[in-house]
Amino acid sequence: MADFEAQVMGLTGLTIDGSSTAPSRTEFSQFLNDGVIDVTSRCVRLRPQDIDSFTRESSEQTSNGFNPGTRSIVSVIRESGTNNQWYPCAKKPIGLQYRVTDPESLHFASKYSPVYMITQNRNVHVYPEPSADGDDTFKVLYVNYSPEETDGTALDHASTGIKWFPNDKVYLVVLYASIKSLQSALSAVDISSFSLSASAPVAIPGNPSISGGSVSAVAIDALPSAPNYTAPVFTSASTYLTEMEAGTIGAAASDIDLEHWFSIAGQIIEDEEDTELAQAHLQKISTFLQAFQADMQNQLNIFNEGNAVYQAALQRNLQQAQINMADAQKEADLTLQASIQDYTLELQRVSADAQKYQALVAAEVQTYQQEIAEKSAEYQWQLARLQDLKQEYNQAFAIMAPPQQQAQPQRRVRA
Repeated sequence: MADFEAQVMGLTGLTIDGSSTAPSRTEFSQFLNDGVIDVTSRCVRLRPQDIDSFTRESSEQTSNGFNPGTRSIVSVIRESGTNNQWYPCAKKPIGLQYRVTDPESLHFASKYSPVYMITQNRNVHVYPEPSADGDDTFKVLYVNYSPEETDGTALDHASTGIKWFPNDKVYLVVLYASIKSLQSALSAVDISSFSLSASAPVAIPGNPSISGGSVSAVAIDALPSAPNYTAPVFTSASTYLTEMEAGTIGAAASDIDLEHWFSIAGQIIEDEEDTELAQAHLQKISTFLQAFQADMQNQLNIFNEGNAVYQAALQRNLQQAQINMADAQKEADLTLQASIQDYTLELQRVSADAQKYQALVAAEVQTYQQEIAEKSAEYQWQLARLQDLKQEYNQAFAIMAPPQQQAQPQRRVRA
């Protein structure tokens, strides 16, 4: 049988292992434990008649003060002085603590009609008081809220079963852990900031010094500045597009600060559990991302236009250099030829660098746009899967709920 980690990964598509962070294995194990408690509480509340399926029996207690970790006590039994001769204890308020020990009181508790009380911190006290001498111990049957693996070890990612828990409800714990794991993944979504790694080409002087013996070279016009790609900017505290900063729902500062939007989305999903509002909020984020992608494309178009002008100027200067070279060759001016040749080679280098820079900018912008699109699609899929699993989880308990009693017809009152 697959362990709980594998089952949840199959339902959510997430990767949960020793290196994962959203959720980590420690968080995932906590989700399983929380799931056992949530399922137990709901089932006991909806179907009290099934409480025995969640009941755990303590060991025999020889002194008062046993703490079951819950106030959900099913029953308490006490030995009468004879081994394994158990009598049920009646529950009494703590205010009768003295009277149940007073033989003259009507509330006196005997070995054959014992009582129990719940004191501070959920401690169970039984009267007559238990003893290690003889057969005067007591046991507590209670609803278990301390989840364990079937072998009694800690319940964690590698577990395959749950002790003190009905087998037909284990799938609900898997659903609960799947929901919480998806919420963790959604809250941790991050799209890295755009940072251009390509470097703009180094420009050369527009008016080089070209001189010769008997030939006067035609002046070469200055080159325009090499274009640089400028990423779109937005009003925020940093250059990170989806940096997670704590936001407050309804706060004016959070409404206009993108860095708060993903934090608020997590709050809506995890705390408010309002999937419709979360969907609207995520649509706002998606709309911004689309606008940001359009701005990136616009900046790329501006860069391409500037690069076209720059390339045209380079070609113009190359042609003029070739003309000067031809004139120098006619006059056999070796000094001028060498000067023009150097300049021509430099122009060719800059032209090649500029073309390479344009290609790198286009590739990096496209990669980042694809990253945004993929993350957005992944976010939407995970949100849809989360909603499906929550619906399945809640529907299971809706089916358990007893049908509402039909309203009794009202009697007519005769005048």
